[in-house]
Amino acid sequence: MAYRLKEFAELHFMRALNALILLGCLAAIVAATLWVGVPMQTSGSIRAGVTFSSVYAQELGINWRNTLAASLDDLGVRYFRIPVYWKVVQPEENRFDWATIDYQMDEIAMREGKVLLAIGAKLPRWPECWIPDWATYKGPAGERAARLAYMEQAVRRYKDHPALAAWQVENEALFPFGLCPKPNRSFLKREIEFVRSLDIAHPIVTTDSGELSTWFSVAPLPDKLGFSVYRVVRTYGGFVWHYTFIPPYWYARRALYVSPFVSEIFVSEFQMEPWSDDSLTVTPLTEQFRTFDADQMRKNFDYAERMRIHEIYFWGVEWWWWMKTTQQDDRFWKTAKTFFERHAP
Repeated sequence: MAYRLKEFAELHFMRALNALILLGCLAAIVAATLWVGVPMQTSGSIRAGVTFSSVYAQELGINWRNTLAASLDDLGVRYFRIPVYWKVVQPEENRFDWATIDYQMDEIAMREGKVLLAIGAKLPRWPECWIPDWATYKGPAGERAARLAYMEQAVRRYKDHPALAAWQVENEALFPFGLCPKPNRSFLKREIEFVRSLDIAHPIVTTDSGELSTWFSVAPLPDKLGFSVYRVVRTYGGFVWHYTFIPPYWYARRALYVSPFVSEIFVSEFQMEPWSDDSLTVTPLTEQFRTFDADQMRKNFDYAERMRIHEIYFWGVEWWWWMKTTQQDDRFWKTAKTFFERHAP
C-alpha cells in the first residue's frame, strides 16, 4: 500500500513538474517574442500628430488659439486628436456650447488637416473624467443616458465635417486611473455600438494603457485600438520610474497577439512633456526636467521612429509652446519642428 502511495505521489509530482516546465517554456517564448530583437527604423514615414486640448492650454496660461495656429503653421502638424469635453460643451443640461470645437475643426480643415475627435466621459487630461455636475446628480443610470445624448449631439454635428477622420469613444476607459466611476466594459461596448449606428462612414477608435494593460479586453470592441507610451513617470510615492527596459519594437510585437481581434493599432498618446503631481505652472523647471528634458525628448522621438508603428499622436504640444513663449526656452519646439518636418504628409 505504501509503495502504491509513493508511486502515486511521484506520478503527480512528475506531472506537476512537466506542467511547470511547459509553462516556463511558454513564458520564455512570450518573453522572447516581446524583448528579443534588433531595433530598426520604421519603414516609410510616420503619420505624426498631436493631442490638442484648449482647456489644458488655458490652464498653462497661454492663448489656445495661438497655440493651435502655431502647431498648424509653424510645426506643420496635420493630424490632431481633440477631446470634446462633456462638461465644457454641455455645462447645463439644456445648453450646448460648441464654439471652441467648431473653431478647432474649421481651422484644421482650412489647412487640409484631419481630426480624431474624442467623445465620452473619460477623455485626455486630468481629472480624466469630465462628467458635468448636473449629470452626476442623476445617478449612474441617468448619467449614462445623458452621456449618450451628448455623444449623439456631437456625432450629428461633426460627422459630415471635412476635418473628421475618426471617432474616439472614451480614453482608456477600462484602465482604472483618474477621478472616474468604476470601469464598465459592457457600457463601453454599448457606447461604441451607439456611435457606429449614428455614423457608419468613419472608423471607431478606443484606447488602452500601453504598459499596464494586456489590451485583450478592449481590442474586440473598436475598429482601431490606440495605446499610450510613457518613458519616464512618477509613482504614487513620488519616485521617478523609467521604462527604459522596454525596447521600441515591444508594442508592435504585442499588437500581434491582439491582431485577431482588431485590424489596426496605433499610438494615441506618446509622452512628450514632464510627469508631475502638480500643475506644471507651479512645478519648478528643475523638477519637471527630472522626468522630461530636452535630451529625453530627442530620445523619445528616436524611440518613436523605431517602434514600427505608423501612426503616433504626441502628448505635450501645449507645454512646448508654453516653454517657448512663457519660459523663453525654444529647445522643445525646435526639436518637435525638426521631427514633424521629417515626417511631413
